[in-house]
Amino acid sequence: MDVKTLYTFIAVVDHGSFALAAEALDLSASAISVQMRGLEEDVDLRLFDRSRRPPVLTPEGREFAARAREVLVTWEELSERLRRDSNAGKLRIGAVHTAVSTILPPALKRIRESHPSLEMRLTTGLAHDLDAALRAGLIDVALTTGTSDLPTGLVFRPICEQRLVVLAHAEAPGTDFCDILQSNPYVRFSRHARVGEMVERALKASDIQVQSTMEVDTLDGVLALVAAGLGVSIVPEHAGLSHKRFRVEPLGDPAPSRILGLIHDPESPRRRFCDLLERELRDQAAVAGLNVTPPD
Repeated sequence: MDVKTLYTFIAVVDHGSFALAAEALDLSASAISVQMRGLEEDVDLRLFDRSRRPPVLTPEGREFAARAREVLVTWEELSERLRRDSNAGKLRIGAVHTAVSTILPPALKRIRESHPSLEMRLTTGLAHDLDAALRAGLIDVALTTGTSDLPTGLVFRPICEQRLVVLAHAEAPGTDFCDILQSNPYVRFSRHARVGEMVERALKASDIQVQSTMEVDTLDGVLALVAAGLGVSIVPEHAGLSHKRFRVEPLGDPAPSRILGLIHDPESPRRRFCDLLERELRDQAAVAGLNVTPPD
């Protein structure tokens, strides 16, 4: 038994099946099954009831999962303490696409300057994918939107509030936000993204009918299409929208807004790096003129 196998076991527990864990870890389901049988042989315990589909934890398996989590926490704490430089370490960051295009890059640059020995790895994805990656232990912290369905054991630390705004080419027709949306082709931000779901609810609440011609899953893609005059869209407000080629109108008065923040495990051995990231993000949000949420 090794630490990697324990991480795989916890991924199976958190995802609820071998197949979903395999997808999250980029492995085959058969490889996961082989690892789990080897683990059962090593610890001489029947961890899974394979008479059910998908297999479920036995009582021994549930107890072993609790102990395995303790072992992994201890292992990560030891790994951090063995570093010669107290500022050295690794922080695995996940971020929604809209954050990568706004406040995250300058925050990471500041951290790189103050903590040159800190290794940072960045993964981008939709909010739902980042939640799964956190549960599987594949990332340490996620910069994403708030959710009422927070994974067990994790906390959400609000950073800033962003209004939803209508974004159009400077020469696009329309007298107000409703007219702009109904008079131009609409570039829809991915409905699978959490901010995309919020946009769809706002359109429905305002009874606005749009003619969707394209659907894009990155903010940069939306900006490029709007700048080319191919349509209008609804996006979170940020400083990059002030370019003279864009026309920006709030999505109503008051406009709906989203809360952007960090999700992480408060007991993580990398907590100090998560706190550092939070401080830098707050500073960058203030520089960008966003409504910064006071820390707890």
